[in-house]
This record gives sequence, C-alpha cells and structure tokens, in this order.
Amino acid sequence: MSTTTAPSTDFDPILSEIVYNYELTMNREMGRALVNLSGSFLFVSASDFACGCMDAEGRILTSIAWTLQMGYSISNTVRASLQRFAGDLHPGDMIFANDPYDGGGLHSHDVVVVAPVFSEDELIMWVGVSAHVTDVGGAVPGGFAVEPAEVYGENVRFTPVKFYDAGHYRADVVDAFLTNVRVPKQTGIDLKALMGAVWIGRERVDELIAQYGKDQIKAIHAAQIAASGQEFTARLDRLPDGVYEGAAHMEHDGAEDRVFTIRTRIVKQGERLTFDYTGTDPQSAGALNCTDVGGVGNVIAALGTLMAPDIPFNEGLLEPVEIVSPPGTLVNAVKPAPISAATVYAAWFGTDAILEAMNYLIAGDEELGRRRTGPWGCWTFAWLQSLNQYGEPWFWNVFTGGAGGAGALPFRDGENAMLGIQTVDAFAPNIEEYELMSPVLFLRSGLAQDSGGVGRWRGGLAGEAMCMPYGVDGWDVAVFQNRMSTPSSAVSGGYPGSGSAIRFARNAAPEVRGHWAAREPLPFAQLARHAEQPPARARGFRLRDSDAYYIRATGGPGYGDPLDREPEAVAADVARGFVSVERARQAYGVSVAAGGTLDADATQQLRRALRADRRELPLGHQVLPVGDGRGGTPEPADPSLPAAPQVLGEQLAIDADGWYHCRRCQERLGSNATNWKWWARVAQGYVEPATIQNTIAVRPEGDLVFRRYCCPGCDTQLDTEVALDGEPPRWNFRPLAVWRDGR
Repeated sequence: MSTTTAPSTDFDPILSEIVYNYELTMNREMGRALVNLSGSFLFVSASDFACGCMDAEGRILTSIAWTLQMGYSISNTVRASLQRFAGDLHPGDMIFANDPYDGGGLHSHDVVVVAPVFSEDELIMWVGVSAHVTDVGGAVPGGFAVEPAEVYGENVRFTPVKFYDAGHYRADVVDAFLTNVRVPKQTGIDLKALMGAVWIGRERVDELIAQYGKDQIKAIHAAQIAASGQEFTARLDRLPDGVYEGAAHMEHDGAEDRVFTIRTRIVKQGERLTFDYTGTDPQSAGALNCTDVGGVGNVIAALGTLMAPDIPFNEGLLEPVEIVSPPGTLVNAVKPAPISAATVYAAWFGTDAILEAMNYLIAGDEELGRRRTGPWGCWTFAWLQSLNQYGEPWFWNVFTGGAGGAGALPFRDGENAMLGIQTVDAFAPNIEEYELMSPVLFLRSGLAQDSGGVGRWRGGLAGEAMCMPYGVDGWDVAVFQNRMSTPSSAVSGGYPGSGSAIRFARNAAPEVRGHWAAREPLPFAQLARHAEQPPARARGFRLRDSDAYYIRATGGPGYGDPLDREPEAVAADVARGFVSVERARQAYGVSVAAGGTLDADATQQLRRALRADRRELPLGHQVLPVGDGRGGTPEPADPSLPAAPQVLGEQLAIDADGWYHCRRCQERLGSNATNWKWWARVAQGYVEPATIQNTIAVRPEGDLVFRRYCCPGCDTQLDTEVALDGEPPRWNFRPLAVWRDGR
C-alpha cells in the first residue's frame, strides 16, 4: 500500500502538530456529540463508535475509536463513496453505508456516516463516524445470526447512499432503513446523532481551512502521512528479517462445534512487511466471518498496539506493508457468507493470530520487545430481550463479558478486566447505570479468582458478574461465547488465561433471598459452578425472574516460565484473593497458606519436583506429528548461513552459528534450518483445565491440544502453543532462505 500525494517541501512541523491535535480534539467533540444526542447504551455505556478524519482520497488522518479496526473502517466508506459518486459529490452531501461487502464498516451494525469537505469547489478531506446502532433488523433480536444464514437474511444492509444530497435531507432514504428494524424510534435517534456528529466535524474543518487555507491543510495532511510512514519504515529496518507465523482459534459457528482457525504469516524483508493470511480456514456457514475490511483492520490493530503505538495513527503505517488475503476465507469472506458478528469474531481473532507471530519478530528489540504480550480479552455476550420495567421493547447485553484480563508483559503482570488490546476508547459501564436503564438486578460484579494466565508474569484477571431479571417476568436469551473452549496463545512459556463462560443458575432466587435475609454473603462461586452451561452459540433460552445469569470474560495470558515467578509475588496474589492456594501449588510450585504466608522450604521441594517431571518428557521428534510438513521435518540439518544472532523469546534465541539455543544454559535445540521444537522436551494434552492450568470448557471432540516446550538442558519452559490435534508444531520463526527453500 502506498500514498499518492507527495508532501510539500515547505513544511512547518509546529503548525502540523497544531492541525493534528485540532483534528483529534474535533474527533473527540464529535464523539461527545454522538453520546449526548443519542443516549444509546451502546454509545453512553460502551463507547462503541469511532470518529475520524480522512484526506480527499480516503486515507485515514486521525481517529478516536472503540477499536483500531473500527477507526480504520471509516475510510472504507469514503473510498467506496468516491467510486460510487464520482462526479456527483457536492458541498452539503452526507453519505450513509452499513454493508461491509460494499462500502460499510466491520459489520452491518456499524453504521458509517461520512461527509466530504470542500473549499472553493475542491474536495479537501472527509469527516466521518462509525457507530454500532441499536438495531439493524434481521432474524434475531440484536441482529447477530446464531444459526447458519446467508448474508441476505442477516440484517438490512445499505451500500453508500446519500442521507443529505447537496444539503437536502433525504427522509425517504432514512425511512427505508428504519422500516426494517425492530426499534425504529431509538435507531432513528442513533442515526440523527451520527449525522449531528458529522455535521459538527464538517463545521470544525471548514473553520480550520478558512484559517490556514486549503493548500496548506492539504500539504500538512500529505506530510503527516509521509512522516508516519517514514518513521515506521525506519523502525522496521532495525528488526530482523525472517518469516514469523501465528494462529488463533474460534469455536462453533452455530452449526458445528468444531475449531475454526485463522493463520497468519509475517514476512519481514528489509523495510517491507507482508502479512499473509494464506492457510486460514474457508469462510464458515455461520457468522464467524469478516470481509476484507476486517482483515486489513486486524493488521492495523496489531501495528498500532505492538509496533507503533507512539507513531501518529494514520495511513502512513501501511506505507511499507503488503497484505495477502485469499478470498473466501474467514478474514476475507465473499457473499453469501454471513458477517453480522464480524467485530467479535474474525475481525478480532485475526489480530490475535498476528500478535502470536509478531511477538517473535520484536522479541530482540530493546524498545518493542517490552511490548510483547498475548491476546487480551475477547467478547463473550448474550442478547437479552423482553419488555423493560417501563413497558418498552428492550434488548441488551452485559458488557462484563468483554472485560477480559490483559496479557502479561515482559516486566509486569497484566491488568485486570481490560477488554481487548485492539480496544482503545471503550469501557464497561457501572452496574447502577445497568439497573437504571434495564430490568436487571446485579448480585455481583468483580474479578474471577485464578482466571489470570500462569507465568513468570501473571495475566490479568477476568471480570465476572451475576444478575437476575428484575421488574419483569423474565428474559429471552441468545448466547455468543468466545474462547469458551479454545484458549489464546501465550508468550515465552506462559499459559493461556481462563476461558469465558455464560451460565444459567435456575431457581436461584429463593437461595439468594435466604442469604440476604440472614445477612450472609452469597455463595456466588457455588451458584456459578453448578449452573447450566449453554453451548457456545445458541438461542431460544428463557430466564425466569427466579433465575440468575452468570457471565465471565477471558483471563489474560501469562508471560514466561511460571517456575521463574517470585514466590513472594505468588503469596501476595493468594493474600489478595487473585490466586487460590491450590493454583499456587500446582501451577507455580509455591507452598502458601490461605492468608499468604509462604513456606520457602516446601516451595523449593515443589519446584524441584516439577522441574524433574519436565526432565522425563520426550523430545518433540519422538512424539509430535509431522503432518503436512508445515512445521518442518524432524531431521538434523546444518544451519542456513549466513546467520545472525537473534532473540526469539525470554529464554530462546539463535546464535551467530545458526543454532537455536536456550539463553539460560546455552543448550542447542537444532539448527535454524529446522524447527527447534522437534529438539525440545514436550508435554502435550487435550485442552482442559489440567493442561492449561486454568478454567476452560472441555472440547467435545477433543480436537485441540496444548503443548509445552522445555529445554532438555535446564528444564526451563521455553514456549507453549495451542494447536489442532494432529497438527505439526508451529514453526513460529524461520530464516528467509529456509522459507524460500520450502523447508
């Protein structure tokens, strides 16, 4: 991807910074207008929107966003509008779209409204908003398809059309959209809020252009994009060439409870970076897919969080980037594949696959290496539907399911209840807001013990909540769970965080009221543990006013070998209630009493025993499947030279002679012409609580495994991976020469 407008050589960096911050502040003002004008819980309570500025060609300049993917997707509508309305764009136009296949955002719920900004009849730039509106119709309340469906029956979708044509309001177009939704009143207010926000943005840009002149603003925009591209390209130049691979797994598309895999390959060569989705599973019959705008958004999100968080977020980040995405896959679906839930499925998990690969790419960089982290929280939710306590149609979800733990970093534990790493301007509302606006009574909102991924640095804990219908006789429920049984990757020998969960505690009200009457704490954990567990994706459930609804997000993955965690840190976690005594003993090898008192001698014995167990593990080439050869073959090979020393993980590296080795004891693990995992000691088991050292639902088909790779010299746990049963070990890094040779 490359820019087409050359920056001016007459560049004022101070004025550029003024313009940049003016436009960014203007985006925030647009967001505040959206919230104030709509009142939608999706805007007020979750900030599920993005506001941005684009140049005349549709290249992103600035944005504030719920997710980075969402911020980028506004440019998709601008580019489509430039094609559709070529020669027919005028001052006063305002264009609407919500079809991800043709000019819309990430999914059809994300309505995008954009407006061109002119000066002296010349198109200078665009302003726009993308926002998840209350309703977009379809077969299911809330609009997310559960069972397999063609896109034609999912939601109402509009390709780019004009809401305002040269300043004339097109009520007929707006009405044509609203007649297809269940709650036209609130959705209509949402649409007017989007138009109002864009109107404000256009007025502010008019004022900016009037003050500094159109030519100067155009030159500044071109220079800003070029500067971001140049800075990012220079950053790439200091990273090692090679081929890096990662994967992410989703479960249950509404028809089959099987694993769906997104694969990514990053090819780094000089100042160029290629992201290749080849090998990703074909598009599913159910709504796990995203269109190409989501696939590109996944790349943008990974770049903006791990590799370039300090570089102004604009189109320049894509200047040295190429994206290969074969059509007909989970991340580049073609009609009639459903895409109603793209934002929480493929347009989210694609970033997670990229993160796994990217962690190896940046491991040895002094600055970027500190940002290595596994995937943070994902979205688990249910659409709850009934009349509310005021007798009005109501559907809603508990946002706690998105409040997953953050991944641990190379120098600290992950933060608790942090949403996804892609999420930059969102939050979970407080329960008082929930109870005021909805027929719900909360019994608990807090953090789930033992949910953080195990590691030298612990992953953040997941948020969890339990609530009941209140003021109504019950709710109809459709559930959408992610990572319920398919855990994320972790980093440098850490473990995944907990899986998510939605459960129904039937007839819990008498027990709850009994404990309240006796002024006793609720046995919350017991209620949740024995509650009914629905499938990952299903609808048709009814919760009565005597039932309780439980939801837990995902825990953040850990970083590094858990036996390297300071025993005092584990004891502190036990004292705070973050980690149980049992988990401390089993996963960390730490003997600690419930109050946090550490037994140092017993801890030494436990850790000695756990390391001895690793010493008995077989080598990878003795037990792992060769499969289709994607993981290489377990044959000794001479190194591919020339080679350069390269750090790949906390205790994993390649030396100057081309040999993988343990950084702690220098044990060699095979040459760089083969996959080092064949020569490490390996433990493999089906994904279940005992293997990942965390809470997770057991896969009914036993089709997913968790592997641990340990140094045969010093027993350090070097890496972990989640893989399909029967799949060869993932070859996360290989030199360019080895990759080109097909090894």
